[in-house]
Amino acid sequence: MRAFVSIVMTFFVYSVYGQTLKIISIPTFTNYKNEVDTILWFKWKSKLAEQVNLKDLKLASDTFNLRLWTDIQAIDIWTTNHNFYSATITNYAQRYDETLFRNGVYTIDKVFSNQIVLDTSKARQIFTLIDTLAIASIPTDDKIKGWQQGFDGEEFIVEVSTPTQYNFKTYWTPSVFLDTLIEAKRIQTLVERLYKDFKIGSYYNKLEIPQGNYKRNGIMGISIGSNETIETKGSIIDWF
Repeated sequence: MRAFVSIVMTFFVYSVYGQTLKIISIPTFTNYKNEVDTILWFKWKSKLAEQVNLKDLKLASDTFNLRLWTDIQAIDIWTTNHNFYSATITNYAQRYDETLFRNGVYTIDKVFSNQIVLDTSKARQIFTLIDTLAIASIPTDDKIKGWQQGFDGEEFIVEVSTPTQYNFKTYWTPSVFLDTLIEAKRIQTLVERLYKDFKIGSYYNKLEIPQGNYKRNGIMGISIGSNETIETKGSIIDWF
């Protein structure tokens, strides 16, 4: 969910990576002070990646690396030589500080996570799907004519890294634009195939969390009791 109207521009940061210059492209917007700033999604996901021990893809040297963020999982697929493929599913849940939450202050006090390593055969199949749909070439949604923003729905984040370039891209509720935008259909197809054919959502059942109030896709407090599991509370995996 976005609570602002963004003006997307692309800036380039050059950094020496061995003997290679890596171009970093991150959408920006003009904030209330009329200053250019990176979007909140980038700040949130960068912090979350640290909390769940995911590598910084801006610094990755793999031949190809793609990370898809949903509100409960990060799906990573990468290769170093296009012969051997690797993939992991990182499940996470963000719990609010209970005392602050009761006073209407939404501050995360703990992130619970685990990581599942997929076998190489499944990793290759997922890479083939990503490659067939040309996901890496789809621009961020604000650069796609007709892709508008809303205040409800799902937000998917895609990070793509090669030895020479890093791109951070956002896609608000692609299912809304299936009939009008081929890019939205490709993103939605990827999500549906991952959760229907590859059963990515089932891996979330392996994450054990204590009771509390959790952040979920823009909803400020999903309450989880001591005998409940978080996946029963309106997550993406309930779609399929």
